[in-house]
Amino acid sequence: MAALAIPLRPASVEAWKAWIKECTGPRRKEFEDFNRRMKLTEHRVWYMEHAPGPLAIVVHEGPGGDTMLKNLAKSDHPFDTWFRQRVAEFHGVDFSALTDRPPSQNMMDWRSSEAQRSAKS
Repeated sequence: MAALAIPLRPASVEAWKAWIKECTGPRRKEFEDFNRRMKLTEHRVWYMEHAPGPLAIVVHEGPGGDTMLKNLAKSDHPFDTWFRQRVAEFHGVDFSALTDRPPSQNMMDWRSSEAQRSAKS
């Protein structure tokens, strides 16, 4: 699993939200294929207002969770190129620079007994 907190350009928030809807709407099949190719079983995104500026909180789970950014950075698949360009546009980051960072570290993972039983089912 990998988790990221990525700043959003304030002027891009509404376009970013539309992009998220595009990925889960008209381009859903491409997005599902993307996640399969990246070996993800879950791809979750939250929007968060934060004092320094808006953030996207992203969680990638599955066998490819820790390598997804690296694989996306080098992919020439048309959807991946489009996806990578949107990430750069909305977050204002050099996407390839994200691949050199160590994976996120889970520092706490508390779950109720009920949640643990549900996860095992």
